[in-house]
Amino acid sequence: MRLLSTRELADALGVSESSLKRWVDSGKISASRTEGGHRRIQLSEAMRFIRDTRTPLARPELLDLPELSAARASGEDRLASFLRDGNTMGARGWLMARYLEGATIAELADGPIRDAMAGLGELWHHDEGGVFVEHRGTDVCLQAVAQIRSMIPKVATTAAIALGGGPAGDPYLLSTQLAAMVVTEAGMRAVNLGPDTPAGAFAHAVAEHQPKLVWISITAALAPARALSMSRWLDTLPATTTIVIGGQQSRALSKLPARAVRATSMADLAAVVSALLKRPRSS
Repeated sequence: MRLLSTRELADALGVSESSLKRWVDSGKISASRTEGGHRRIQLSEAMRFIRDTRTPLARPELLDLPELSAARASGEDRLASFLRDGNTMGARGWLMARYLEGATIAELADGPIRDAMAGLGELWHHDEGGVFVEHRGTDVCLQAVAQIRSMIPKVATTAAIALGGGPAGDPYLLSTQLAAMVVTEAGMRAVNLGPDTPAGAFAHAVAEHQPKLVWISITAALAPARALSMSRWLDTLPATTTIVIGGQQSRALSKLPARAVRATSMADLAAVVSALLKRPRSS
């Protein structure tokens, strides 16, 4: 992770270096010191400060975020347009701007990302090139959310683990990637197995990581045999493991353990994680 000098961050924010140093010395911004006593600020800490205080970026390129300037210059105000046009720089800048303005990962996923991807998914009904545009737009969106993922503050190595992915036969990357980001932002360590994960692989991962929460994201239609295999595996999970099922095709798992939660949004997933972390530990 890049370390910033007080001058670099002050220039990026458009404030004086003396003001920036006062913020550091007062504890508003965490910083380390070099052997010579110079303050150094992690980029992730700078991002946290910008989000928490809603401080605008005067020169985002100084924080390796030239896409913010590109998105502003384009005049576009809709994520869908950037995804449809395959404009990676614009999409990254648009989403990063909303994130730095304080939007949570769940809010981005449930709002602009969901709306934009739904629109792309309709294109193939009207145009032979729609599948190409949808696939390209999905890749652009994945690149954009990956950049934001690198900015999410790290959780403690002792934090509880949440593990999840998509079932066998489900190739969709975006939904389970977003779920992992939501879980991390809410305070758990995320182990994302990705799409197309057989029940047996889930079982091995659970045995190794002993997660407190397991999420399953189902976007593609699930064959009855695979749905049955997944349901049977979920029944074998320890009673202390919280189960969250979500996605467009989540109703394919019709038989679930009584403790399973059906999430209709990423906000639902975030709420489950927050509730788990507030629950007192059993002795």
